[in-house]
Amino acid sequence: MKPKSDKPEEIDWKQANVSVEFQVGESFTCKFHRHGSVGEDAEFEIEDTSIISHEKTDTEYLHPEHMKKPGWTGGDAERGYWFFQALKKGKTKLTVKVLFRFKVESEHVVNIEVR
Repeated sequence: MKPKSDKPEEIDWKQANVSVEFQVGESFTCKFHRHGSVGEDAEFEIEDTSIISHEKTDTEYLHPEHMKKPGWTGGDAERGYWFFQALKKGKTKLTVKVLFRFKVESEHVVNIEVR
């Protein structure tokens, strides 16, 4: 059993063959990158939303000071976190798609088991 922590576990979904286990009620996060003016984004799909749920998404600008400069472009790079909750026992998959100008560049699957 994992030690209790106030901070949810972060899954590194970019690795190959990622498999993780959680207990019912545990939370976890996935970090992603978004740069709207360049066309970089990410999205996810949950295979079975009765096993895990998406609770919220938080994002922050990497360089907020650049957003206020007149004529400055490309300053909208963001770091984001998706927050998930393990709801009930079972197995499901979380698929993360990395997008460039709305086209899927890569797809990563995380196998999740809730015990």
